[in-house]
Amino acid sequence: MNRFGYISGEGYAFTYQIGETPLGSAADIYERNGQMVGLRTMTAQRVDRFFVWPFGEDNLEPNTCKALIKGNRLLPSLIEKQVSILYGNGPQLYIQQNTDDGTLSRQYVKNDRIRDWLESWRENGLKDTFETYLNKCIRSYYYSEGIFSKWHVSRGYRAGLSGFLPVVGLEHVDELRCRMATTRNIALKTDVEDADFDKVMVGNWESWAISSEYKIYPRMDYTAPLSRNSAISYSKNPNYGEAIYASNVFFAGIKEWIKGCNATPEYINSFLENSLSARHHVIIPNGWIKVKEDELQQLCDINARLQAEGKSQSEFAKVKIGGKEIEVGTQYRSDLLNELIQAEMTNLTNFLAGRGKNQGKTYATRSVVNQDGNIEEWKIEEIPQKYKEYIEALISYDKRADMVLLSAKGIDSSISNISSDGVISKSGSDTYYNYLVYLTQQALPESIICADINYAIRLNFPEEYKAGIRLGFYRPTVKRQEEVSPSKRISNQSEL
Repeated sequence: MNRFGYISGEGYAFTYQIGETPLGSAADIYERNGQMVGLRTMTAQRVDRFFVWPFGEDNLEPNTCKALIKGNRLLPSLIEKQVSILYGNGPQLYIQQNTDDGTLSRQYVKNDRIRDWLESWRENGLKDTFETYLNKCIRSYYYSEGIFSKWHVSRGYRAGLSGFLPVVGLEHVDELRCRMATTRNIALKTDVEDADFDKVMVGNWESWAISSEYKIYPRMDYTAPLSRNSAISYSKNPNYGEAIYASNVFFAGIKEWIKGCNATPEYINSFLENSLSARHHVIIPNGWIKVKEDELQQLCDINARLQAEGKSQSEFAKVKIGGKEIEVGTQYRSDLLNELIQAEMTNLTNFLAGRGKNQGKTYATRSVVNQDGNIEEWKIEEIPQKYKEYIEALISYDKRADMVLLSAKGIDSSISNISSDGVISKSGSDTYYNYLVYLTQQALPESIICADINYAIRLNFPEEYKAGIRLGFYRPTVKRQEEVSPSKRISNQSEL
């Protein structure tokens, strides 16, 4: 028999318990349920003959990251701003030079051979252009700080035919589908490192399947990069203490804030639309339960006698509560009592919900005298409803969560257009200097995102690479309006 319960209906709800025994603390409840909280030990998981290193404790960290971020009202637009700022005007070839004052600057250059190769990817059978490939890489970086790339090596080059470039192109592979693997038994190895894994398994990891369900690729071997027709490389932002996969530091640190922020609208809507906040707590006396249990057993005995006399079931005794009939049957069972309690609670809910139709009516309860001679009564205790405080607390949490997410992403409110009060900074100088500072922080993300494509340029065009040609993103420096001639200022442009 359930000693605690919750009843809701027609915009009304209350909790109940049987008897007045204290509910106990949360720790007591966990102790009774036998639940234990602790850290799981990471170990390689076996899929047929392969040993796979899980991506997170449940092997679904990228999937969790994607779901939480996608369900957040703020983070997708923040990441989109980061993608747009880093991408700038798109990928361009450049040579980095030393200036006279000792600083470094980029000189953007044209190179027809490299440009022709970049623009031939789709013609050579790849599914994406090189711009789309880089766009996907940027997004992978901002979601997981790691990028899987599939290398397509020219069969003509491997056959020794002249005129073929070694690398046909690169293909982005979603990190949700990639896991590091090996055929070596490392299940019991206590010191696992990146070099232990020479394969990448690609497939749907939300359902652990047999190995035939996955595609198996060798990892890129930089000692013999052109030895395979296809291989997968993994470029990542190395994180402290993470040997195998990149770990999104911002996500790991604020995961609980994201969960709370995502749940706030649901809490508010549930509270306002469904009124699921319990208004009363009902205590049912143990004596009433005992009386009802005896009555049900007596009715079962009566029905058993009627059955023995050949009576039909339509003549059997039933219990009717609030318009609901309960079939008692001929043999007592414990769920009969639960069904009766639920029916009584539903009847009480309908009465309390009211909506004007219960005016002038009463709801009667039955008190009983226990074996000690004390009277046990039904008790209906009102639970204070602090609607205003509840909603304000949720809104305050939401604002704080916004600031946590912004600071974790490192985007000032003057750039993101978000502040604690929903108003952006109106100072042009604030926006300008914060944007410049943010631009100075793009070197590391760009180096990781472009690492594979620049290595492909090195393999295909060794002379150009030796001359310093690299691929990066062209991000023009925004000028302040006072530095622009009046005719070219935004305020004087008739068309944008």
